[in-house]
Amino acid sequence: MNAILDQIADVYVPLLLAIALGVATVKWMNGQRWFWLRLLASALLVYGLMFADNRWHWWPALGLDYSTHTAAALALAIFIGVGLRTRLVWILLGTSLLAYGELMFYLGYHTWRDMGATAAVIGAGLWLIYRAPLGRFGHRR
Repeated sequence: MNAILDQIADVYVPLLLAIALGVATVKWMNGQRWFWLRLLASALLVYGLMFADNRWHWWPALGLDYSTHTAAALALAIFIGVGLRTRLVWILLGTSLLAYGELMFYLGYHTWRDMGATAAVIGAGLWLIYRAPLGRFGHRR
């Protein structure tokens, strides 16, 4: 049973990535070429923080483990939600993130404290990314 659950966990982030790329492509086709910048900035945040934690051991110093999967899933879910802007999508994304967190906890990948700390820091960074003015990039062409 755990092998099946492990496969489900392995598919979640790539599935979100495929959806996010679809959303970004539709935005691009609708003239919102700047929207890709948020996906790029989110990826730099998630993986930049991962590399920084590997170097300086911030999470282990707090008795935690940085959850790259949580960070990537949250960043992709926010990107999809902002791109599609419907209440149903936000509800589905929130529910799926919680289910993914429970799955990672059940499988012993991370504790809720690991995932919560990661989500809080990444969430703050994402808030900055989505609040930042895009200047001339934000205008439709």
